[in-house]
Amino acid sequence: MKHRVLTMLLLSIACTAAAQQAPGRIEAGIRLGWPLGVTGRYFFTERSAGEAIVGAYNKTFSVTALYQYHWDLSALTVDGFGWYAGGGAHIGTRRRDGSTNFLAGVDGIAGINYNFAKIPLNLSLDWKPAIHFTGSSDLADFGLSARYVFGGNNK
Repeated sequence: MKHRVLTMLLLSIACTAAAQQAPGRIEAGIRLGWPLGVTGRYFFTERSAGEAIVGAYNKTFSVTALYQYHWDLSALTVDGFGWYAGGGAHIGTRRRDGSTNFLAGVDGIAGINYNFAKIPLNLSLDWKPAIHFTGSSDLADFGLSARYVFGGNNK
């Protein structure tokens, strides 16, 4: 429990510091899949963003921080459609065989993104493989995220 409180505190401080350093779009919402939880994304520039995921799944609690690079595909498809790729790291705990173990590792992410034109909503579908330093890896992690776009949907 102490690890969860400390992790949430550190994540809150990091997100607040990032939001104060550079103006940009902020998105927050839910992530369905692995990990299941909440997600927040902050755009440093038009193309680069940081994402934080706080998730729980299979007796595992994790906090993930990711850097992403975004490409706009509106000219080739429909307005608001794009894709992204990046990477980062995670920490957390996993309960197995009656004991709780520390979990840490690196993550990749690649996905598609859609920003609705008339409502402040972002949807994304991604693949997020995680390599754990302290146990078996999760290479088949997929998720669907729905995020509210604060301040409107300025792409």
